Amino acid sequence: MRLALSSMGAALLLVFAATVIKTAELKPPPASPKLTALGKQIYGRQCAACHGEKGLGDGEAAYLLYPKPRNFVAAKYRMVSTWDRVPTDQDLFDTITRGMPGSAMPSWGHLPAEQRWALVYYVKSLAEKPLTIKAPKNPTPDGSPGEGIIQVPKEPPFDAAAKARVLELFKEACASCHGATGKGDGTEKQVDEEGYPTRPRDLTAGVYKGSPDPISLYRHIIAGIPGSPMPMSDWAYGDDAWHLVHYVRSLSSERQRERVEMKKFEIVAQRVKKLPDHPDDGSWRLAPRVILHLMPLWWRTDRPEEITVRAVHDGKEIAFLLMWTDETPDHTAMRPQDFRDAVAVEFSLTKDPPFFAMGEKGRNVNIWMWKSERQADLEPAFQELEKVYPNIGIDSYPNLLRAPVEQPVRHALTLDADKTFVTGWGAGNIVSDPQRKSPAEDLTAQGFGTLRARPKIDQKVDARGVYAESSYRVILRRSLKPSGKDGVALTPGTTVPVAFAVWNGAAGDRDGKKSVTIWQDLKIAK
Repeated sequence: MRLALSSMGAALLLVFAATVIKTAELKPPPASPKLTALGKQIYGRQCAACHGEKGLGDGEAAYLLYPKPRNFVAAKYRMVSTWDRVPTDQDLFDTITRGMPGSAMPSWGHLPAEQRWALVYYVKSLAEKPLTIKAPKNPTPDGSPGEGIIQVPKEPPFDAAAKARVLELFKEACASCHGATGKGDGTEKQVDEEGYPTRPRDLTAGVYKGSPDPISLYRHIIAGIPGSPMPMSDWAYGDDAWHLVHYVRSLSSERQRERVEMKKFEIVAQRVKKLPDHPDDGSWRLAPRVILHLMPLWWRTDRPEEITVRAVHDGKEIAFLLMWTDETPDHTAMRPQDFRDAVAVEFSLTKDPPFFAMGEKGRNVNIWMWKSERQADLEPAFQELEKVYPNIGIDSYPNLLRAPVEQPVRHALTLDADKTFVTGWGAGNIVSDPQRKSPAEDLTAQGFGTLRARPKIDQKVDARGVYAESSYRVILRRSLKPSGKDGVALTPGTTVPVAFAVWNGAAGDRDGKKSVTIWQDLKIAK
């Protein structure tokens, strides 16, 4: 009983803290043409790539994303707190601030509050019909529906009778979709109102599209999720909805709910006398670690959830240690059905970063990328074509550097082959170069579809990766000073925006199908 009271007290304290924060920080500035114009400017830089220039949900990145970006013109929003299923300004602000776990909508909580409110007013201006909120009115016993913001009634005790009651409620109203134990394994096939496939939420994973705080969750249960198979539950208004709130929250932990939210951290690259040259070097333990949440652009449950980052420098070079869990090591991409594991670090070249996904036109980003099959290429015991295709046949080409008697055993894959017959190598493609020494690539991009390798002379990033005990540990290392154009300058005493991405080959990740972080702050100690 004491434990139950303690847990309830902690929950109430969290609700109180959240309310204080909202009151202190989130008081909206009045809407104005100037603020709407600011929102349009921010939208063009940070939102249009997914939601489209006109807000139709048809941005250039939309094909990579699941669930699909919201159509702001149709203005059919998921997270609402009203009986009329129309979002309030606060609903929109909270979604922009927190993001939407379970989708590719990241948190923009690192933007100043004024800019987030500016986005609210601009996004509202895109709606084909005004978003009107009626005066609040509770439903009446005679069946008259509620209107306006859902007024949450007083919280009842979650005692033994309430627990018995909620088990029956969940079985009758929720289990057919969410499953008997809340794992989302009830109804197998569902689609949203636009015909896109969707699945019931696994309530045990702690992934809440809206805020998991009790007040917000109460309203989301009552209002449902418009445009999805999640219906309005107005029948539960009163104590029953509170019982469902308590039960649903009990299926996951606070830790689970926290780690799916995109947050911005500071990564400190400490200065050391000697850089570690192996991922398992014991000196890495002295470097502070930062654990970042990863967000799959194409949402799925079997995803890498977190990446651990450490960084150090010696005044001349900088090294990153990246660690993440992967139950299925994939180090070959020889067959068309195979995809390899990989990790990348993205740097902004300016203090004010461009769009975190690949930069934007005229504003390049620098990317250092390690690929598992490139690592395997340097370790021939792991990467032999003959093992993958035991009956392989290879065309032989004449090699004027060899005696005629040797010609039959020479082919285009030998290191001393004529580049004429290895066209990628001959054209200067670093990927095709069999003499490369590093499994890393130094890349640049200025928006989707613009990724390219930097010149060979500027390929200065070294890397080393190891896989053991279901996890990867990868070092990426380069001089602090850049080589050539579009290389990031990493100067002691400065802070550089940095982001990370992970590819899981077993899940079919490749190119833009990956898991990413938002921009973080890399502080390079003096």
